[in-house]
Amino acid sequence: MHKVGEIMKRMIYCSTGTTVSRRNGYNFHLVTQLFPQLQQQGIIDGAEFMMIPAYYPQMKAVADEWLGEGLTFPVIHCEKEVGTLLSDAAAAKSAGESAAADVLLRQALDDFKKNCEMGAMAGSSRMVFHLWGGLNSDGHIAYNISVLPQLMEIICPYGIRLLIENVPCTTKDPLSNWKSMSMYLDKCGLIFDTRFGFFHRQIGNIWQAEDIYPRIEHIHIGDIRGAEKDFSTLRPIYHPGEGMVDFQSVVRRLNEVGYSGTVTLESPVATDGGADGDKLKASLLYTRNLFAEK
Repeated sequence: MHKVGEIMKRMIYCSTGTTVSRRNGYNFHLVTQLFPQLQQQGIIDGAEFMMIPAYYPQMKAVADEWLGEGLTFPVIHCEKEVGTLLSDAAAAKSAGESAAADVLLRQALDDFKKNCEMGAMAGSSRMVFHLWGGLNSDGHIAYNISVLPQLMEIICPYGIRLLIENVPCTTKDPLSNWKSMSMYLDKCGLIFDTRFGFFHRQIGNIWQAEDIYPRIEHIHIGDIRGAEKDFSTLRPIYHPGEGMVDFQSVVRRLNEVGYSGTVTLESPVATDGGADGDKLKASLLYTRNLFAEK
């Protein structure tokens, strides 16, 4: 937890997901080309390892290459479809399809374990996690929350702390869902995404909720344009300052509550066959200037 009025240096990370995507054939070597220099120059204090399905068959090769370049990964982002599987299992269970729900749950837990293994390889101490997702989203959120003890049992031996993200909702909203899992928040933490916060118009509400904001240990930075809860606005992901998020207001609130956690830039720079390193550096410098030391 963070004490009100206690302001410390905020470590700035960059997600590998900014650079590796379908557009460039999931070329993880681009991270090797760009990130070590950013870390050596002090533009980033480390990286966030964005897990994607393309890495499952080559987890050790990816980790070995990146770590061999001196990169550090304090945070890993669990593959997003694990949350979708949990939501699909919840929907199946609600429809009376228990056997199908069990299959989906088992797949989610198996994949989650692989992500824990990847986090251990990368030396990560925290994992960003989507507890719900996909078309079923938080339609049966009580089921998703009920799986938390199993997730924490799996992750515990790896020495990684689970952080639940404010993922977009179709039924309730992230703040309500966070409050519904309050009994588990001594054993796991929260991660706040500026883009998702704006999507639900909850940036202010979240940072005014005294039972919630001290649990937030990590922040994702990305920008967004469009109407509240319009799912078509989730893509493209804009860079900070290009959309409608009032980052100056966000930073003022963080300073008021003494937020001393970490910050990761998520806005993508992938291009057809490559990545825009200049754009990435510019956005990281913008982020560092806003969020680092206040």
